[in-house]
Amino acid sequence: MKIQADLNKQVFDKKKFEDTVDTGFNQLSTGEDLGFFDPDLATLEDFWLLYERFFYDIPKEGDINSHDYLAKESAAYANSNAINDEVQVLLDEIAELRAENLELRSADLNSQLADAGIDQTISLSQDASVSNV
Repeated sequence: MKIQADLNKQVFDKKKFEDTVDTGFNQLSTGEDLGFFDPDLATLEDFWLLYERFFYDIPKEGDINSHDYLAKESAAYANSNAINDEVQVLLDEIAELRAENLELRSADLNSQLADAGIDQTISLSQDASVSNV
C-alpha cells in the first residue's frame, strides 16, 4: 500500500531574516550596559526602586552620593531647621514646666511637713536633697 503526502516547505528570504532577527550574542555579555538608562525618561517611581535596590550600597557618610548628603539636602529642602527650632522651643517650655512643677511639689511637701511639726525641708530638683532647718 502506497501513501502519498504533499509537503509544503516555507522558505525565508535570508536578507529579510537578518534584518528581522538579531543574530548577535548580546545576551551573553557579562558587562552591564548602562546605555539603556536615560535620565530624561526616568520617573520618581524609578528613583525609589533604584534607591531601595542600592540602599546598602550607598555610603553612610560623604560630601556627595551618601545617605548623609541625601539627609542634608532633604532637610534643607523641607526646611527642617525651622521645624527643629519649633521643637526646641517646645522642649524648653517642657523643661520650664517640669522645674515649676518640682517647685510647687516641694512647697506643698514643705507645707505638709510644717503642719505636721516636722523640722525639715525638702527641695525637689534633678537631684533630690533633704535639709534640716
